[in-house]
Amino acid sequence: MAEPLGDVRAAAGFLTRLPVGAVNRDAAGAGAFGVVGAGIGLLAAVPLAVLGGPVPLVAAVLAVAVIVLVTGAVHVDGLADTADALAAPSPDAAERARNDPRLGSGGVATLTLALALGIACLATLAAQDPMLAAAAVVVAATVSRSAAPVAALAWSRAGRATMSEGGGAGAWFVRLVGPPEIAAVLATSLLAIAAGTALAGPQIALGSVGGVATGAAIAAWVLLCRGQLDGDGYGAVIELVFVAMLSAMAVAGALW
Repeated sequence: MAEPLGDVRAAAGFLTRLPVGAVNRDAAGAGAFGVVGAGIGLLAAVPLAVLGGPVPLVAAVLAVAVIVLVTGAVHVDGLADTADALAAPSPDAAERARNDPRLGSGGVATLTLALALGIACLATLAAQDPMLAAAAVVVAATVSRSAAPVAALAWSRAGRATMSEGGGAGAWFVRLVGPPEIAAVLATSLLAIAAGTALAGPQIALGSVGGVATGAAIAAWVLLCRGQLDGDGYGAVIELVFVAMLSAMAVAGALW
């Protein structure tokens, strides 16, 4: 049990700001990313399940606020920094923009749109059925966190550089991801989708398929435009898959 629990602690230290104590920096806990994502989603599901019926918009805002607080906004910050880098006119300017603690207009706009879209989707789902919204946020949080190790392995297998010259968090993470970690996050994601579908209906499964395909395509385009997978890139992958899944589930729920 020591090794699985150590992986969960390492993943929690990587994905959240929870006080998990000292972790082994030679292990990212990538195989437990889906488990930690499910935990994040369960916390966010509480306001949706409790308040989603009477005040769906308030519940959706609180759910997103819970995710931001638990994660320390690290992933939305990564998405915003990546957007600033994409808006820069040259590779050197892109790295300066990415590392600048101040957000540029591209980052602010992307951050605002991502948060607003996530809130709108959850409010739409909660207005239909609070349990549907609760299941959706758990599944989306699980699969989106699982997407980070998958992106790392795919990027390295494609023979692409993982970071700008000198290495960094992106290169460190890629070295710690292999087929066992991918098998673990895929199993966790499939289990979450199956459980969510059984609890809330086929909209979860339909939305998951469409959301993963859309989010993966957008994330791949972003990474190819950047030409590297750095620490902020992982945050961008997580947020893009998360919002794409919620959007697909909201559309599936409206059409079903």
